[in-house]
Amino acid sequence: MSLGSVAIAVLVLILAGVLLFAPKDAVPGAGQFEIVGRMAPDFVLSGTQGRWRLYDHLGKPMVLAFWTTWCGACKKDLVVLQDFYELYGDEYAVVGICPEYWQKVPQILGEYRVTFPVLYDPNEGVTKRYELLDHLRYPFTVFVDETGRVRCVWAYMLRNLEHLLQLLSRCGLN
Repeated sequence: MSLGSVAIAVLVLILAGVLLFAPKDAVPGAGQFEIVGRMAPDFVLSGTQGRWRLYDHLGKPMVLAFWTTWCGACKKDLVVLQDFYELYGDEYAVVGICPEYWQKVPQILGEYRVTFPVLYDPNEGVTKRYELLDHLRYPFTVFVDETGRVRCVWAYMLRNLEHLLQLLSRCGLN
């Protein structure tokens, strides 16, 4: 066996071990998003239902969904978030945050029948304060507890309502 083959075999074994023994209940986004565990930065943005301030919603958990109009996965998230909002909107604050192409937002929200607040984040000012990565990626969802602390961040598409409920549980927000 060549040295290259041995190195590849070792790497495959290490990767398999990481995948098999990684904690299944690890906090989503911990170690990847610096904001996890910190207090959520307060912000005020306007959108489909007027002015919205994060600190006005302390006292209940919050789901902050960052999305863009050109992102197909983001639009699928809107469907999951709307289902969640219809069932749990009294218990959780749910808000979408879109940093661009605001003129397209009303059409998309109508198409997907979105009734939760969606905010415009010009120049990605709030988005960048939450993601804290070298480059922005969409969609990403930030879960904030009732005290205003970021409990976790999910940087992928929400598969369905059950998946969102599982994430809330993993974040300790169920």
